[in-house]
Amino acid sequence: MIDVMLVLLIIFMVVTPAVTAAALPRARTAVHEPGKHPTLVIDAQGHISLDLDRRVERLDASALRARLANVYAARPNDHVLYLKADRNLDYRRVLSAIEDARAAGVSRVAAITEQPPRARRP
Repeated sequence: MIDVMLVLLIIFMVVTPAVTAAALPRARTAVHEPGKHPTLVIDAQGHISLDLDRRVERLDASALRARLANVYAARPNDHVLYLKADRNLDYRRVLSAIEDARAAGVSRVAAITEQPPRARRP
């Protein structure tokens, strides 16, 4: 009996993460200060852009780490990166970008979330 329960527990532990899809949350309050910190944007197709003081440049995933290292080398006291990713994007893609940012010297990643639509007043 214990053997059957243990096998079932292991099966559920292995299958559950593969079945569960992660969705990016919606925030009730969010403060985004455009232009203050670099913003990494990943769209629904997985294209990566870097917004630096409202100048947007498109990047390949292979060039992301080197470009971020160059950006943060010029900002010795600022190691914050805003991250804006499409909510339907594969979560592994987001984690890969965060890993590249950490390797480039980013110490804090702040996620930009969508504001929920406000109810209209009559």
